[in-house]
Amino acid sequence: MEERKEPFRLRLNLCDGIVLIVGLAVGAFLLWNALKPAAATITEPAATSTVRYTIRFQKMMEGTSALVQPGDALVDTIKNYDLGTVVSVETVPAQTQILDHDSRQYVLADVPGYEDALVTGESPCTTGSDTLLLDGGYTLQVGTTAYVRGAGYMGSGPIVAIEREGQA
Repeated sequence: MEERKEPFRLRLNLCDGIVLIVGLAVGAFLLWNALKPAAATITEPAATSTVRYTIRFQKMMEGTSALVQPGDALVDTIKNYDLGTVVSVETVPAQTQILDHDSRQYVLADVPGYEDALVTGESPCTTGSDTLLLDGGYTLQVGTTAYVRGAGYMGSGPIVAIEREGQA
């Protein structure tokens, strides 16, 4: 008795064919994407300068703004970026918006027991086309909230002003 061996024959139905074609297309796309040359990017050289910025530490307990002294090193509390050094500190009353029911408008009112500190810092920075990057790695932008710590204090608040060296 002799065994009959049939030659191998691949039999695909419609679903198998579709899956095979899609798999080959994905594989070809991934191979093309991995082997294509990188696009040449033209970047303008970044200029290095010094920047002064002001952060408004909001709602500090009365008297705690005295802990912030010129010459203190400022550090970002989230990612430990170096933010430069304190140049000056100005204490102002803490204010919040409240609704004046008589005039039906929001007005600023002092918050008793609290004060705001306008802390001006200075740091070397790299000026790009649309960003200011401090040497410590922190990106400065007016309006963003900064979370800062120094020697014996922490504060948070918006960056209210940025002044580059040589600009008014």
